[in-house]
Amino acid sequence: MIKARMSIHQSFIVGFIFLGFSLIGLAQETHPNMNVKFTSSSIDIDGNDLEEVWKTADSTYAGWTHFPNESNDFNNPTQLKLLYDENNIYIMCKAFSVSDDYVIPSLKWDFSGRASDKINFVFDTFSDGNIAYMFGSNMAGVKSDILVSNGGVGLPINDLNRTWDAKFDVEGQTFPGYYIIEMRIPLSTLNFPKGATSWRFNFFRFDTTEFQRTTWARIPQEFKDYNLAFMGKIHFEKPLGKSNANISVIPFINAITVNDFENDKASSDISIGGDVKIPIGNGLNLDVTYNPDFSQVEVDDEIVNLRRFEIKLPEKRQFFLQNSDLFSNFGAVRTITPFFTRRIGLARNAEGKLVENDIIGGIRLSGKITNGLKIGLLSMLTNDDLANEIPSNLNTVLSLNQKVFNRSALKFLFINRQTVKDYDFVDHNDTFNRLIGLEYDLNSVDNVWNGRFFTYNSFSPLKDENGFSGGVRLKKETRQQEISFEYSYLGDDFRSDLGIMRRIGVSKFSPYYAHKFYPKKGKVNYYRLAYNHWLWFKLNSSTQNILENNSLVSFRAIYTNQSEFEFRVFRSSEYFPNDFDPTGINSEAPLIGGNTYHSNIFEVSYSSNRAKDFYFIVAQNYGKFYDGKKYSFENSFFFRIQPKLLASIKLNYDDIKLNHLKKTAKLWLVGPKFDFSFTKKLYWATLVQFNSQSENLGVNSRLQWRFNGLSNLFLVYNDNYLVRETSPLSPRMRSLNLKITYWF
Repeated sequence: MIKARMSIHQSFIVGFIFLGFSLIGLAQETHPNMNVKFTSSSIDIDGNDLEEVWKTADSTYAGWTHFPNESNDFNNPTQLKLLYDENNIYIMCKAFSVSDDYVIPSLKWDFSGRASDKINFVFDTFSDGNIAYMFGSNMAGVKSDILVSNGGVGLPINDLNRTWDAKFDVEGQTFPGYYIIEMRIPLSTLNFPKGATSWRFNFFRFDTTEFQRTTWARIPQEFKDYNLAFMGKIHFEKPLGKSNANISVIPFINAITVNDFENDKASSDISIGGDVKIPIGNGLNLDVTYNPDFSQVEVDDEIVNLRRFEIKLPEKRQFFLQNSDLFSNFGAVRTITPFFTRRIGLARNAEGKLVENDIIGGIRLSGKITNGLKIGLLSMLTNDDLANEIPSNLNTVLSLNQKVFNRSALKFLFINRQTVKDYDFVDHNDTFNRLIGLEYDLNSVDNVWNGRFFTYNSFSPLKDENGFSGGVRLKKETRQQEISFEYSYLGDDFRSDLGIMRRIGVSKFSPYYAHKFYPKKGKVNYYRLAYNHWLWFKLNSSTQNILENNSLVSFRAIYTNQSEFEFRVFRSSEYFPNDFDPTGINSEAPLIGGNTYHSNIFEVSYSSNRAKDFYFIVAQNYGKFYDGKKYSFENSFFFRIQPKLLASIKLNYDDIKLNHLKKTAKLWLVGPKFDFSFTKKLYWATLVQFNSQSENLGVNSRLQWRFNGLSNLFLVYNDNYLVRETSPLSPRMRSLNLKITYWF
């Protein structure tokens, strides 16, 4: 019976894969071109264009608006000049403005630019429309560097790697009626084909005075401004040589003192480790890490979880982030993520609690083998912890990504998690878990069509297991309409120990439709009406066929000043196979498993203009929640004194009255944050978080000094307290870290 069911699903998905190969878009429009001259003159990066060499450079101008509409009619032009020599590429950008009231939210590296005055420069060095380097700055010369992946077709959290750091120089200056950004990017920072004569390129500007985004190459309004389908080309006067990237050694020393009040333990330690970066040719990088330490990484935002499923928190550890799309860009959102790097370095102890697990070391080989073929190889060895019954595991991931047609890709994935020796506390069926998969990512030339077709099979010591999984997601997007659907199937025994999935042995069907309306006049840029549906079900189940049946209707108004208003109606029907307490604080009186529960929630939200010194995001919702009622609000308020201070406070509250409980659950999440940038190299951030669901009050304060390029000194203070109504505030864990990293 199992074999027959597998055959049906496999045939269905394979058929869609062949269908995907035929959905390739038509040729795109002609895009702008620019010649880049070679120079032997030295150029000082001072935010000024008075040097004679800049008078010899060709110039170009931004030609289109991307927001609030597609047009070549705008008030503030932006001029660009490019030059290059044997070792660097130089940028001179002059941004004209009718006002000198600029928004500079922070002096911190990688500041957010969508609500500030900023210009980004995007280099697709392999001209494949899939991966690009994005460098940005403003009139204060604040740095921003981002890796763009997956063609820039998805959500920013998936396609933009903001934690990637590069060595480059930039300065900015303000003049009457305009400002200048001058930048020098070492060619050794970039990977590109040897002998390249051209790159795909684009630049776009955020202009808060006009509430506009202008671009060099025309980008349809429905797509992101960093979408790599729509770019121009820069042509070099003579071919480029090799990238000449140097071997980098990045050691660290970390001194830490810890007080564990709950277990009455205190300790102090000094650890040494580091990374080595070795370039291989023009497209590959080999990274080696030993005894990695992530004590300087920002703490996760506290979350109140009212669902039965774990929440996927973003990866913030530097070693796992470069070329991360080669490892993470697989599967289907909220259905199956076959590999998630945060599984490495975390483990469950004998009591089932999630604890940190030391990483001994690892390697990562990533980049381009040829212009069309990319490879990602990651292998990490974690330490054992016998006291907590945690084994040592070798975690290995191999991915291959072959460009097909114009912007699409055929991808292969192999994952292996295996204990390195026999442990008497490890069940035989858990000694290893392997997965092999094949995907086809569809990205049409005009970006109207995109999708994914995937199939996996997992292996473990189990016999006669149904480890098959597969699915299809297909989307068509135009200026006025967006339509998509997803179908996925996960076998009864499908496993990915290094991944995330909500259920196994199920199918999911999810259609989606959205329509946009563009008023000709007024303060509203466009209205968006959308319908989304999620259906989780089992085939041939003797108990329950429908596991979850959800729908979401939303109406959104996007204003020309980039504020937003939204109204949502969420309806849910969910089957609980086991007892479950949605409040998280009444485990002794859960909702009884084996029943189906219904929810019907109404929500209204508003986000104000983020270019203002004070702005806010507020949301209120109310409705039926399982067998009771729920009222919630999620509010965030922001205040800045530019460009030094950005302060914010998060105020979330859930009032949950379930019929089977006498007491109303009142859950608070409060989080004030202060982010202060003394200079462009010295920052101090403090975050305080109180979560009544986890009964924790946490304080994280981090001082960072970028004293030499990518070399840093961190001083990090962490403090956690147990907070209960029936007992006084009591300390849990307190630590102080002093960490120095140096980039040789």
